[in-house]
Amino acid sequence: MKQIHLLLPLLIFILYGCARGEKALQKGKYDQALRVSANRLKRHSSDTKAQKVFMAAHKETERIYQSNIQRYIAENQPFKWESVLYQYQQLQKNQEALTKCKACLELLNSPPNSYAEIIEKVKTLAADERYQAGLEAFKHKDNRAFAEEAFDHFLKVKQLSKSYKDVDDNLISAKEYAVLRIVIEPLTEDERLSDAEYEYLQKQMDEEFFENRSPHELVRFQNPAAAQEDSLPSHHVLRIYFTGQSSLRESTGSTDVTVESSTKYKVGTKKINDTTLVDVMEPVKGTLTTNYRKREKNAELEYEIIDLDNDCVIHRDGFRGSAEWKEEWETFSGDERALNGKVLTSSPTLFPASDWDLFKDISRSAARQIYYRIHYFYKKPLPVYTCLPKNSR
Repeated sequence: MKQIHLLLPLLIFILYGCARGEKALQKGKYDQALRVSANRLKRHSSDTKAQKVFMAAHKETERIYQSNIQRYIAENQPFKWESVLYQYQQLQKNQEALTKCKACLELLNSPPNSYAEIIEKVKTLAADERYQAGLEAFKHKDNRAFAEEAFDHFLKVKQLSKSYKDVDDNLISAKEYAVLRIVIEPLTEDERLSDAEYEYLQKQMDEEFFENRSPHELVRFQNPAAAQEDSLPSHHVLRIYFTGQSSLRESTGSTDVTVESSTKYKVGTKKINDTTLVDVMEPVKGTLTTNYRKREKNAELEYEIIDLDNDCVIHRDGFRGSAEWKEEWETFSGDERALNGKVLTSSPTLFPASDWDLFKDISRSAARQIYYRIHYFYKKPLPVYTCLPKNSR
């Protein structure tokens, strides 16, 4: 207990120092020191230690950001004006925070500097630099990677200056060339599918790929007709193969459970001491049978993505799906009082799931799963895709 009393003043001292920003100042975290000391002075304007921390932190932040600005300009690295812009924005952020601290302004003995005007000038210089980089990359627009690079540059220009020159038109043009076009071919026809099955499965695939959102703004799923009308060539093709399905399988079975009543009933009589006749009270019992009938069906599909530029497969996978229909009903033998009022489930339906019903369930699942997997594959489109080893298909 005595140790706690000894440590308490030390803890208060440390926390008090942190509240002024002294620790941050010592560690060279000048922005944090400036912010913490300013907050302290807003509440306690006469705190001399906070005043010293504030003045030292203010001097260091100004020195460091101005030094960085000069260094970035002198180094003349690509997109230097964006680096310069960030330094000015941090300076402006610090100055704006001071306007809420009267004691801080009195210590500086002058109104806070405003970097708003120079920030706008630097934004223009940064936009100029990005715009020129975009134009340079767009000279090679037939290469999708360069078109995407141009799109990114023009997008940055838009962020720096919304009304900069013809950036909106350039954004539209660059995006069109940067879009990765994937043709979703119709299912490869298979004799193992009837016409109705083929049409239903194809309909599910079309709904998933063409009615859901694109995985990325630079990815576009197209059917062959749309690809044919497109003025720009396709990049990839998705081919889906139906590789087989099982015949309908049906199985039945049952399980028995012994149940007994929660109340005791008279089940007979017996004599006590050869003279007195008494009732025999016991729970009554019975057998509850749960019956089931089950129908199952399986199907398999495979799919691959072909890179048209390199004529190779870049992604390959498969889908193994199943559908199941099951019904259960109960029967009972024995003393019905053992059911304790339980109502037995009804007898089996007259219309069990057909082979066609189960095929439709599998089709919906297959289309959904394949779409999700392809959606994930293109969630972050790559400039170049690696070819996979060839197989025997």
